[in-house]
Amino acid sequence: MEGFELVLDDISIETSDLRIEYIEFKRSILKPIGIKKNIIALNDINFKVKNGEIVALIGKNGAGKSTLLNAIAGNVRPNDGQIITMGRVILLAGVNAGFDADITGRQNILELSKAYGIPNDKIEEVLNSVLEFSELGDAIDRNYRGYSTGMKGKLGFGFITSLNPEILLIDETLGVGDTRFRAKAQERLRKFIQRSNTVLISTHSLGLAKEICTRGLVLDEGKLIFDGEINEAVATYVKNSE
Repeated sequence: MEGFELVLDDISIETSDLRIEYIEFKRSILKPIGIKKNIIALNDINFKVKNGEIVALIGKNGAGKSTLLNAIAGNVRPNDGQIITMGRVILLAGVNAGFDADITGRQNILELSKAYGIPNDKIEEVLNSVLEFSELGDAIDRNYRGYSTGMKGKLGFGFITSLNPEILLIDETLGVGDTRFRAKAQERLRKFIQRSNTVLISTHSLGLAKEICTRGLVLDEGKLIFDGEINEAVATYVKNSE
């Protein structure tokens, strides 16, 4: 249309009338095939996140936090509504960034670096960063299939936090390794957040939310019940959980 111009006012994430539902089958002895039930995971979700904001996503288990993050990341398709993201999105959820079990840890990092669009002249830097963080030593040249859960966690967390996303989505924080290593992981996560442009983090740690975020979104049973200053968001969540 002539004269039309899309103005987003430096918005990184915008959801409009977002609705997501899924079908659940409940089976019993009398109903072995199951009874179909529609579950509304998210309903009428509207918010905007500006460039550079660090926003906490707070809510009880089952409130819809993971569903929302996966929808923003493009992993879940909404039934209704719209999601707009301006920039490259990285979702930190779990430790497997797409590793191939039949090649070494080193080969995985090199191949995934290319897949994630890391420039060729930066791949060696990423590899060295992951090696230093993960503390895998010679095991980096063993097949990923033979790694323990802890080793996989260190490699995955190390790789994902070496990226430079424009929009970073975090579904909880990771606890890998012993106490010393978890402290190291938390410090790496903080630096990762600092160099990311826009961050939306789902966390049960209210202290972490108040420490690094200025704003909070509170979800309850698939609905956005509060959007505002982080201390007020935490207070709303605590009151709603009583």
